[in-house]
Amino acid sequence: MASTQAMRIAGDRPRRRKHVPGQLIVRLKPAAARQIAATSLQATTSRALMAAMPDEVRGPIDFLRDNLGLQSMKPLFVVDGGETPAQPQAMALAAVHRSIARSATAPPREALAGFQIVQVKDTKVDAGVLKRLRASKAVDLVEPVPNRWLSAAADPMKIRQWGLRAVRWFDRSRPGAGRVHVAVLDSGVDAWHPDLADAIEDYRHDGNGERDFLGHGTHVSGTIAAVVNNSAGIAGVTNCRLHCWKVFDDPKRAGDDENFNFEFYSKALAAALDSNIKVINLSIGGEDHSKAEATIFAELIDAGVVISTAMGNEFEDGNPKEYPAGYPDTIGVGAVDESHRRASFSNTGKHIKLVAPGVNILSTVPRVKASFADHTSYDSWPGTSMATPHVTGAAALVYINKPKSRAAGLAVAKRLIATATKLPAMRGRAFTPEYGAGLLDVAAALGRVKAARKSRRKAARKTAKAKPARKGRK
Repeated sequence: MASTQAMRIAGDRPRRRKHVPGQLIVRLKPAAARQIAATSLQATTSRALMAAMPDEVRGPIDFLRDNLGLQSMKPLFVVDGGETPAQPQAMALAAVHRSIARSATAPPREALAGFQIVQVKDTKVDAGVLKRLRASKAVDLVEPVPNRWLSAAADPMKIRQWGLRAVRWFDRSRPGAGRVHVAVLDSGVDAWHPDLADAIEDYRHDGNGERDFLGHGTHVSGTIAAVVNNSAGIAGVTNCRLHCWKVFDDPKRAGDDENFNFEFYSKALAAALDSNIKVINLSIGGEDHSKAEATIFAELIDAGVVISTAMGNEFEDGNPKEYPAGYPDTIGVGAVDESHRRASFSNTGKHIKLVAPGVNILSTVPRVKASFADHTSYDSWPGTSMATPHVTGAAALVYINKPKSRAAGLAVAKRLIATATKLPAMRGRAFTPEYGAGLLDVAAALGRVKAARKSRRKAARKTAKAKPARKGRK
């Protein structure tokens, strides 16, 4: 997918301007507007028009034209009024007269007479400019045009995202991560999904089609970066820029299992080395250690890349050590359910770093039915794959103001681990093979260190043991 224009970010949403840039509301006193309306009907030449324009009106118009680049004036509250260009020629003055005249005679109520909406080239109109315009005796009001936005429900499915509550995503305002670049190496992505299109910087699927046939990469991407407050679907953990690589080949037949393409996978990892990518999400796993893979991972860590990896879902099938979670300095992520207990499928081991929500995780899926999905557009899945992107998004938030370096990347990982919430099932221990250092805590990782640990312990004790979850997606 071609690069999308990065949004100006404040927190997790596009920065909403208080005023519309380059637009002013100017109201002439109705008596002055009516005077111009009466005289302009009789004036036929440029000189006559100038003579008909009182100095107290002509002064503000000249100021707008000479200092702010006056582009147009239109009468407000006139149902059938059209734009009347105001350029510095003779006919421009006629257009200004016509607009003022219509503002005096065409509004449906007297209280609405004299109002103009003025467009100027200069988008930065300060208080001094407004004061200068208000100084005219003929001017009743000057103000910037106020901005408004739709008050539709923001992310209507967000209430169903228990994982965000579990990691205290709502407990603290989050900084804008629009300059942090995150890579997702997975089955692809629905790059035009309404909750993802504005978050995707680029999408590479060399040798394969762009469709995410499995849906896995789309689900992972949504948990990381689904656009917040866009009146659609869900909310992602952060508003970072996503770089998506499709590292599984397209199925030759419908229903075929995923076919991992190590060549493209290795190229994707190498591409992240000398790039602006700071975090990589790898919701994948396998039992074999690879020296080649270990080598590129060591280089990525040295380059300052934080690598968030899934522990795997084979606990009930022997609980093998899986990779890439088994490589040093990656963040191996296990899964917990709504009761904050280890999901029955989640692998354990000494290499685990922390846990995150990984059961019944609602996220984006392709709009065209994918083989892993029961639904289109949005679906709830289990898996350490679903837990991992919570940590990836949190890493992007913590990495915002730090230049990319080995020390910075390791510090981000250390911060996420150090601020994790100790869970009741850990029985007071700092680390366990089931939970690592504990449950991801976004609020604490961002600086609000006081975690609601006592209340969590009480809540966990009151919560009945969860039913065994179906085996998750890796």
